[in-house]
Amino acid sequence: MPSTYAELHCHSNFSFLDGASTVEDLVARAVELEMPALAVTDHDGLYGVVRFALAAEAAGIRPVLGVEIELLDTAVPDPHGIVVPGRRPWRPGRRAPSSSAGDRTGASGGPGLGAATEAGAADGLPDRPRPSRARLPGHRRVVKEDLRGIGDRQRGPHLVLLARDATGYRSLCRILSRANLDGTKRVPQFRQRLLAEHTEGLVALSGCREGEIARRLRVGDREGAATVARRYATLFGRGGPGDSPATSGFFLELSHHLLPDDDWLVGETAALADELGLPCVVTNDVHYARPEDRELGDVLTAIFHGRTLDTLADLRRPDAESYLKSAAEMQALPPGASLPPGGPASADARTARAWLEGISTAGELAATCSVDLGFEQYRFPGFPVPGGETPFSYLSELCWAGARRRYHPMTPAVVSRLAHELGVIERAGLAEFFLICWDLMRFAREQRIPAQGRGSATSSIVSYTLGISRVEPIAHNLLFERFINEGRTTYPDVDIDFSSERREEVIQYVYQRYGPEHTGMVCNLVTYRARSAVREVGYALGFPRPLVDRVAKALETYDSVMVRRDLEADGGFAEFFRRPGEGHPEEPEPPEAAAAARTGERGLTDGMGQLNHVRGGRFGADLSGEHGDGRQARPEDGPQARPEDGRQARPEDGSRRGASPRSPPIRTHRARSRGSRMVIWPMRRWLAEEILKSPPTDR
Repeated sequence: MPSTYAELHCHSNFSFLDGASTVEDLVARAVELEMPALAVTDHDGLYGVVRFALAAEAAGIRPVLGVEIELLDTAVPDPHGIVVPGRRPWRPGRRAPSSSAGDRTGASGGPGLGAATEAGAADGLPDRPRPSRARLPGHRRVVKEDLRGIGDRQRGPHLVLLARDATGYRSLCRILSRANLDGTKRVPQFRQRLLAEHTEGLVALSGCREGEIARRLRVGDREGAATVARRYATLFGRGGPGDSPATSGFFLELSHHLLPDDDWLVGETAALADELGLPCVVTNDVHYARPEDRELGDVLTAIFHGRTLDTLADLRRPDAESYLKSAAEMQALPPGASLPPGGPASADARTARAWLEGISTAGELAATCSVDLGFEQYRFPGFPVPGGETPFSYLSELCWAGARRRYHPMTPAVVSRLAHELGVIERAGLAEFFLICWDLMRFAREQRIPAQGRGSATSSIVSYTLGISRVEPIAHNLLFERFINEGRTTYPDVDIDFSSERREEVIQYVYQRYGPEHTGMVCNLVTYRARSAVREVGYALGFPRPLVDRVAKALETYDSVMVRRDLEADGGFAEFFRRPGEGHPEEPEPPEAAAAARTGERGLTDGMGQLNHVRGGRFGADLSGEHGDGRQARPEDGPQARPEDGRQARPEDGSRRGASPRSPPIRTHRARSRGSRMVIWPMRRWLAEEILKSPPTDR
């Protein structure tokens, strides 16, 4: 029977170095768990909603679109800095006596400053007091570099917003656009005033343990938490009497990650909801699809903060439970498992009932959220045409005038081709689209700005007569259907290149001509290429930088998904990627194999730290693995395990040399590229000491 639970607080990799799974992986996992719906609520942006919606619809589950924002201020006054920690004050570059440094307090009410660093004048550095914990600057606007080393507790409170319908999605877009315009790159400014202006069609969840209500409860400010809950309930709306809890506009969020105070926090939140008559919803604050993805999540956190895993400390998530869980797993958590059947109405029983009801409410709330992004509904800003003209009649007039200028004489082929293309454009409703492109090229010509259309648009005689393209399609036998055809479901692309030196003039013209409300810049998301990914992950894992650089330079691909393939095939690095228990199940080894194992010949190195290799400079590998298991061939594997001539052994070789027919064939790999040789030999001793440390042997 399908589950009724739906996860409503989930982060994908579009939460930039905070979520560890792609939207496709999250959707696939939700399908495995038989979830009817799934929400993606990435940090401060809707960058992944299109890919998520397409993946969810293809998989047959309901997509719920949302976002988790970080507010700069509180819903109710916070004079003691309970919810929003104090910021770092401006400190001029003066020396401060170290004896009094520990007694100072931040001007913004934050924690005191710790003792001065011991380096001081001995290293030629100013002996300044430093805060006991990194804080955001309070004397200027925060930039993304300031967020390194700053934990969630030192930042603003969280709030989850879900779009119930298309109106709610528009509200989300307005909130995010305004916050990003007010802030700096990757640091949007969300304020309560902005939130209050755009609540139509939105559903709000109180957030994780870093939400304002949870932060107040954790320090004992129960009255403040109740005041915040009442304000949000008024702002987003309550459900009517007798209505389903899912019709409410504000929900208190319950999450349990097996942390020491989670039982208490869930109980306090459930009691507050019961006192105020507000519904609860259960979420798991998902940051990765499966339990084993937690390691990647920690590495991404280390990359974000510019640290290694061993120095990350409390900046990483303190639990291993933030993965996508089924309804049964959520019900088995302590709040739900503590409900005694037919027992007394104790506090634990009330908490358990609220937990189980919150699981059910999550599915009901997801069922009420429906947003159609309307991928095929293109809306043009409108193009002003002369009186008595329609967009198509004006376009037709421009095209025929352009044809008379460019073609002497006007041949039947030109007339037929132009009439055909105009007919397709009219039926597709693209007249305004071509008029806008023509207008941009007209402006560029009048201002003497170099511009050129390219791509499939050069296949159109309409583009040629309008001056968008300079390629004559009939003479070059170009097919218009490659550009537009009536069976195509997506709109065409017209690529126009403008001179980089004067491109800003064209951008400003577009804003003035069509209005800022109809004009927007395309957002580019920068991803790691292969070498950059290897370097960042290597640094986060604590590998020496020279070694990481050599491994990165050994790659022969720029595609990140090919990193494992290249390093395994070119240099024998398969063991770097093999997790414990990954691959084929281990079979009990015979006594001879156990004796060979005790010699320390494991992985890439032997007991002396030398690389395992057979004659001919090749690594012996069993075909049981994808590219071998990395161990040196042993005597019991059969005579073909050590081919004398260095070539790959063939099945008939074994029969000629008297090997058992059951002996597995052996595959060998040659470290033949300059990059692999450069990496393997300098690092062999370090590998033996740091990476492939074998457990103590019984000798």
